[in-house]
Amino acid sequence: MDKEKLENLLNENKPAEVLEILLSYKGKDSYFYFIKSEAYRLLGKFEEAITEAKKAQKIAKIAEEKIDILLALSKCYRTLGKAKEAQKFATSAGEIARKEQLLDAAILALQELALALRAEGKLKESKILLKEVQEYYQSEKDYEGLSFIAWALGGICRLEGDFKEGINLFKQSYKYASVIKDKISMAYALCGLAGILRVSGDAKNCVLNYEKAEKLFAKTQDIFGKAYTNCGMANGLRQAGFLDKASKHYKRAALLYTAIHDTVDLGFVKWGQADVLKRQNKLKQALAVLEEAKKLFANSDEIRGQLLTEISLAQVIYALGDKAKADKIYFAAVRRAQAEGLHTYLEIYT
Repeated sequence: MDKEKLENLLNENKPAEVLEILLSYKGKDSYFYFIKSEAYRLLGKFEEAITEAKKAQKIAKIAEEKIDILLALSKCYRTLGKAKEAQKFATSAGEIARKEQLLDAAILALQELALALRAEGKLKESKILLKEVQEYYQSEKDYEGLSFIAWALGGICRLEGDFKEGINLFKQSYKYASVIKDKISMAYALCGLAGILRVSGDAKNCVLNYEKAEKLFAKTQDIFGKAYTNCGMANGLRQAGFLDKASKHYKRAALLYTAIHDTVDLGFVKWGQADVLKRQNKLKQALAVLEEAKKLFANSDEIRGQLLTEISLAQVIYALGDKAKADKIYFAAVRRAQAEGLHTYLEIYT
């Protein structure tokens, strides 16, 4: 098989074509299982990506390949809400990279570890590592890397409630991605910008930026990106009061997340759908959907999702007349948020 052709297809964001070529591969070359894994990951099919990456891991012999596989596994587990598992893979990748004196690989491992720490809510530790990686990318004038780091730091600012700095960082991310005409990175930067505008109360510009991102993702095979945009768009529309339109986007997001087995992000969809039901005064239905969301978040490290669900549950339970239970749930969520350094309970516009 032509390895260069496969790599080119991945670089051109054509993972489906890669899978067509490799679908029946059952050989003993770890590289092809890794490429197959990356194709699944780019399609947003993370469980399938993990399966193929583990096949590659069993037979990989070269240090560079071992590192690539470990980082791919870390990315998949992180996206599926398994932050602690992701950290283990990223740490192992970093150890091999440092032992073999592979600087670029060591930087990628550090970056992935930072993202896994961020996913667990360890924001200060994550920020320190991301800024270290940022310095390296600046010295190399690596615009793709700089776009990614600005996006990641913007996400931390959103969680910390530093909205002005976060908005600037997402705009920087888009600017860097535009320099190299990386449409996927441009789309994710727009999603990041849209999300932080929403939680800071600007639903109108939130929706406008999601619409721009949606147009960019429409020309790609990135199922996760399309689901992510639909869910974000639904949140913005819901917040702006367009409940019927929001419901349509939630349904699309749910179908896409279900297709790629992304239960954690499906939890965010359920939380949003429950909020629509709350605003329609369908409280018992909202309660049932929130219980679904709670189950979806239960076996993950997605603390913010768990907190949003608990706070919403408390509001519904209070409205249904059980103030003692509502108080218990609400204040437990607030205490946990404070312990984690999050401000989720103050996101009053969401």
